[in-house]
Amino acid sequence: MPFLPLTFALAAALAAPPAPVQSPTEASLVASEYAFADQAAKDGSRAAYLKVLRKDSLYYLPRPVNGFDYWKTQLEWDASLTWFPIRAEASSAGDLGYVTGPWTYRTSKDAPEAIYGWYVSLWERDGDTPWQVRLDIGISTPDPSEMTPPVPLARTNAPLQAAPTVHPGPSPELLEADRAFGKEAAKDINAAYKTRIDAGVRFYRKGRFPLEGAASLQRYLDPYPVDFAPTEALVSGSNDLAMTRGTMTRKDPAGTTTSNYIHIWKKVAAAWKLAVEVEVPVK
Repeated sequence: MPFLPLTFALAAALAAPPAPVQSPTEASLVASEYAFADQAAKDGSRAAYLKVLRKDSLYYLPRPVNGFDYWKTQLEWDASLTWFPIRAEASSAGDLGYVTGPWTYRTSKDAPEAIYGWYVSLWERDGDTPWQVRLDIGISTPDPSEMTPPVPLARTNAPLQAAPTVHPGPSPELLEADRAFGKEAAKDINAAYKTRIDAGVRFYRKGRFPLEGAASLQRYLDPYPVDFAPTEALVSGSNDLAMTRGTMTRKDPAGTTTSNYIHIWKKVAAAWKLAVEVEVPVK
């Protein structure tokens, strides 16, 4: 497509028909995401983050730190961080979900230069509490002006559903499964991924635009051994949505690189399938 300044690209995205939300639970999650973004635009990022972050949240810098403690130490500044969701999925119990979409950062609202990227946030809900961010991670990308603008999810004022009767918790089984995934990927990376990815999988790697769909696997994978060292597995009480995280190493001709990774898993026909992978190099 011809070159479009970012302002026109975002305007085109917002003018496009909004993507539908799948369920009432996901609609309430999307409403929470938009409220988060709206408050950041109005009151600043610090105020917005402190309102939605769980006390045990993780924020990637790129190394994971306690998100709530980190944002408490930050001063509000005259910067502009804007974003919108393009996909959201939630567990059937309504206790765990994730949202993803593009973000834009400027040192001030009128600054001509910008930094671009995509985020993935994991949200959790306990009892009668609202949705809160459990984990926030993102990647930077090139200027997206020449790409087809992503379509935002429809805005919604959906109320919270009934309080979930189950809660997310650790999963030694999934932790071991992610570790086994790494061992297989170290031997044959293509075979390891092909057996585990969901048809609509999304891949995120720093410096690249996100890739979507199983057909994008060959464009995403490098032909070098990779291994995972998971440190946490969190699974919904309904056992249909989960997250694993840890560090991954990749050996290529230039040497060995280490990255933080996030895997989001969903149950498909009784099997765990990879819905999202985020890889952020450790600096």
